[in-house]
Amino acid sequence: MNVTIDLSEQNAVALEAQARAAHMPTDRYLAHIIERALQRRHRSAARDLEQHLNDMASQVPLETTAEEMEAALEEALEYLRPHRSWKP
Repeated sequence: MNVTIDLSEQNAVALEAQARAAHMPTDRYLAHIIERALQRRHRSAARDLEQHLNDMASQVPLETTAEEMEAALEEALEYLRPHRSWKP
């Protein structure tokens, strides 16, 4: 992927200096920074989902069966999914 990023002169110089200090070409250094940010974002989203599922599970009555929980999940997913019309 190729992307053009307009940075201020000050930020461009700082980024180039950091890349040199890391012994990496500037474009590879920037790609590394972006990859790490995306990984952190993914881990954060996974933690948020885990917490949300734990919160939901804490509200389910103890006598609820796994089958009932699966059925409720399927019902919720069907409600949220957009209606698709497949055309050949």
